[in-house]
Amino acid sequence: MALSRRTFTKGLIAAPASISGLGLVDSAKAARKFTHKYGANSLDWYPSKTSQTNAPILIYVHGGAWALGNRGQVHSKPQHFTSNGYHFVSVTYTLFPAANAQTQALQIGEAVNWVHANASRFGADPERIALMGHSAGCHLSSLATLTGAAQPVKALICNDTRAYDLPFLASMSGGGLPALYAPAFSNRKMWQAWSPISYSGLKDHPPTLVAWSRGRGRDRVSMRFADALEFDGTEVTRFDGKRQYNHFSIDRKMGRERRGLTQMVDGFLSEKLAV
Repeated sequence: MALSRRTFTKGLIAAPASISGLGLVDSAKAARKFTHKYGANSLDWYPSKTSQTNAPILIYVHGGAWALGNRGQVHSKPQHFTSNGYHFVSVTYTLFPAANAQTQALQIGEAVNWVHANASRFGADPERIALMGHSAGCHLSSLATLTGAAQPVKALICNDTRAYDLPFLASMSGGGLPALYAPAFSNRKMWQAWSPISYSGLKDHPPTLVAWSRGRGRDRVSMRFADALEFDGTEVTRFDGKRQYNHFSIDRKMGRERRGLTQMVDGFLSEKLAV
């Protein structure tokens, strides 16, 4: 299949299966926020606590196996990043099975483009937008950015998914995808098109931080994705969190602790967005 942005944006195919059981609920208890509609979904905007004009923006996409989770699933991130001079935006997307990964990624692109168009209303800088996702949100953020659906992204943070290359992941699992991935990706014909790695050489991509935790194959698939980006000319930063984090703590501890991935993300954003 010849992959392009046109290939990706045509034919939004819904998949039939469903998934349950992760129960992911969280909220930012102390941070002020404003909720806004974009397209069919909503986002929460947490204003910067330290800057009133032209502050950079960090957009966050939650995980939940493409079928669960919500924009309140942000833990300590809003408090941390708004205290460090960023506007923090958490987005919702239509969950599987009502939408497939392709539709979800296009919705993330729609959210990023809405933020870009409305940034000046909030005293934010539309030219300094970073996009970060965890787990399924990591997959969707990278897919939206690499296909060009999220055009204004100046820095990308990919936090711990095994879905960068679905055919490769299946080859690691005896020919089929792991159980948590299988429902959302039941359409095998779309695996290549829904794999972010397929677009590593499509165009110039923003500087990218690729982070992974311990867990079967997470380091292998993440490094393979990072290598592909770097081979095609993207500036890549790697964070090996195997000794510090599991799949959940690598997201939950961001902003709550000052070391580890929090420290890496702070430095990466400061450099790439010139904070």
